[in-house]
Amino acid sequence: MNTTNFYIMRFCKKAYDKLCIISFFLMIFPFVNGQEFHSKFNLSNNHLWRGMEVTSGLVYTGHLQLEGENFYGGFWVGGNTSGSYKEFDHYIGYKTKNDRIKIELWDIYNFSPDATYNNKEYFNYSATTTGRFWDFRTYYTISEKFPLQVSWNFVMFGRDRNIENSGNKYSYFASLEYPLIRKDDLEVKGRVGYADAINSYNEKANFFSSNNGINEVSLIISKKYAIGNFTIPLGFWAMWNPVDNKAYIQLSLQLFSF
Repeated sequence: MNTTNFYIMRFCKKAYDKLCIISFFLMIFPFVNGQEFHSKFNLSNNHLWRGMEVTSGLVYTGHLQLEGENFYGGFWVGGNTSGSYKEFDHYIGYKTKNDRIKIELWDIYNFSPDATYNNKEYFNYSATTTGRFWDFRTYYTISEKFPLQVSWNFVMFGRDRNIENSGNKYSYFASLEYPLIRKDDLEVKGRVGYADAINSYNEKANFFSSNNGINEVSLIISKKYAIGNFTIPLGFWAMWNPVDNKAYIQLSLQLFSF
């Protein structure tokens, strides 16, 4: 391959990678019609997700969402004050009018400095070298009278690879969540989650835990407190991971939402 052809191919690959993320958002804009914007910003002592403590310290998380009648999409960010954790995600979703069914696709990029994977190529969408992953999420709430939420989610692309980097494991996380108490200013939820991989390649570990099994048992409490003209939601989350023999506590504060 001569030098000219090499640079042409390199340019085409970079252009293709950037088009992937642009197309990811353009898919939703014809449907939302710019109806509503929503946003939240939280502070907590760690970031918990599907049986894992992603990071600890003073953590901030927030999102900005453009929402229509059925379709929505937006950005999610997370980080900590020490700079050891940095994450920037994009997502699109579909929901029914009563919110009983939700389907989402998240493009997740954790570019923390000490990451053991590729965290320096934002637009890299090559399956064998990318540092991001696509997370496909589904939620179904049985009914208003019995609001049990059933969820099944799996990593459909990205850094969920086997040891030899020859294929994707397609790790999945399935959960059951139920609101134990619901009042105007108080909500208490319980959740149980199970993790495994569709293609294990005879390896024990999946994306979420060191082995298949129940990797999350959670008790999640949120309470709203009125301070003057402001209402501030506080959160308490106790999470146990039986597979990895770990447990975590999260305290959180929602600074604003609209």
